[in-house]
Amino acid sequence: MNNIKLSITTISILFLTNPVSAIELTDYKVIEGTYSDAYLDGSLTVNDDSDKEQTSYNAVVKADLESVHTTAPYTLNYSIKGEGSTARGSDANASKDTKYSTEADIQVNKYLKNDDTYFVYGNSKLGYKKLSTTSSASDPYVEVGVGAGYGRMYIATPLASAMRIAEDLKEYKIIKPDVSDKALMALAKIIGLQDEYVSKYGSNEYTQYWYSDMEKALKENDALVGDTLSATGVVRLNEILSTNDARGVLARLHGWTVQAGAGQILSDYNGDSGDTTVNAKFDYALPFGYTSQLRETLTTAKVLDSDSDLDYKMKNDLSYTYEMSDKVDWINSWDFEFSKANNSGDDVTTNTLGTTFRYYLANQLTFDTTLSLSNVDGNNLGFAETKGWNTTLTSSLSYRLK
Repeated sequence: MNNIKLSITTISILFLTNPVSAIELTDYKVIEGTYSDAYLDGSLTVNDDSDKEQTSYNAVVKADLESVHTTAPYTLNYSIKGEGSTARGSDANASKDTKYSTEADIQVNKYLKNDDTYFVYGNSKLGYKKLSTTSSASDPYVEVGVGAGYGRMYIATPLASAMRIAEDLKEYKIIKPDVSDKALMALAKIIGLQDEYVSKYGSNEYTQYWYSDMEKALKENDALVGDTLSATGVVRLNEILSTNDARGVLARLHGWTVQAGAGQILSDYNGDSGDTTVNAKFDYALPFGYTSQLRETLTTAKVLDSDSDLDYKMKNDLSYTYEMSDKVDWINSWDFEFSKANNSGDDVTTNTLGTTFRYYLANQLTFDTTLSLSNVDGNNLGFAETKGWNTTLTSSLSYRLK
């Protein structure tokens, strides 16, 4: 009970520390937008104690990419996640243990009315993995699907950037303390057009026109203290918006989508094909202030083929990110998966809990410290059961690809 009270108190403090503004990120409903986030990180642990029979080591490499491109008629979503590790124990007879996995998802939504209501979709999923208990990789996983859905996810990162810029420039007395919501929205719309400025003026020259139009938007809405941003203001804009820095405003999404359809498994990890599935998905995102982001994604799949080893699968990914400062993010996640066997063997439940403190360095580098707990209950369907919970504390350097 004390732990529950402490958790509630902690969450309340995080919410209360978010800056209060009349405008909310959920007010930003510009349909046109692009969001991309990609990281590559690695860690290495080596132990060469004199009382051990041989040097032990553990090397881990992870890659994570997500992209959302939204227009009135279409939305394109894709993500790639990969992880690989190699390790060896300190016993004389310990051998090298290597495992890796990668998953890729892509989906295109076609909105029937060019708005945020009904859409039809097509998607595909690819997977490839090798377990530590096997000597070779499994067969690749390939699935395609079609269906229909409702709703839309909005990219509100430009408004979050505008809020940070306003907060920053107030400290330098470049803009007025009572910046209007209209001025913030006008600034956000210019920020959201970055790709158009790059296309029109080139990647080396576009910033001068981009920043100039931001200055005009602030001036037209009576937000500037003087007549211009000044050299300091331009430097601050570049510091916050520069794509050459690991920092920057975290992606801010809001909205929801729900969808249902049918899929066809062309190849599973055992090399079997021909299974038809009925699929459903719910995706939800909500920012709190401009410093916090909640994301919930639930997917389910029912295999219709009675001869398949898998009968039903459900996966839930929940994450909460809090921007503690311009240089430190706190990222929390819970990944849950349940796989029900069709004929024999164990049903499998997997849980992975993680909390990461990400410190932003220069030149697109971050330093991550992650505590994770993982558990696999059941030894079937390509999963290897664990004895209790595995606890891992890692520190790693991460490179921001985009």
